[in-house]
Amino acid sequence: MADQQISFHPTLAVEAVFEQVKPLQDQLAQIASILEPIGQLSELGNVFEPLRQFGTQIKELAKLLQPMRGFQDQLRQVLNQFGPLKALDLELDQLSEGFCQSLGQLAAALEPAVTLQDRLAHLASAFEPAKTLREDFSALAQGFERSSQGLSGQA
Repeated sequence: MADQQISFHPTLAVEAVFEQVKPLQDQLAQIASILEPIGQLSELGNVFEPLRQFGTQIKELAKLLQPMRGFQDQLRQVLNQFGPLKALDLELDQLSEGFCQSLGQLAAALEPAVTLQDRLAHLASAFEPAKTLREDFSALAQGFERSSQGLSGQA
């Protein structure tokens, strides 16, 4: 019986080991296509600074309006005696109601941003292993690069 020599093909062996990763690499490549829309989202985040400034102004306005609410409560105690003041009470009610509705609409308008923030936080958590894996695989690759350079230098 003749000696059968089994030829070893290192490239094929390595490809066979990493074959199971091919579908994952395709999925990871899709991440790159998502980076541009994420950049656009981060630009949309610039809307919050003017909103923060507006929020500070609204808080100051609310502080100024708070004594008006106390005045209105006191006014209601004497409305029966001074009928013409009912119109003032009604106007103060309308002012408060309008302020309340506008604040509610602003809060509702922020809901999609809050939902996006929650989803991004979940997404960031899901992608946390990417850094560690990249560092681990890079370190392993560098280790093999040094080994193969050392072997080339000896040849």
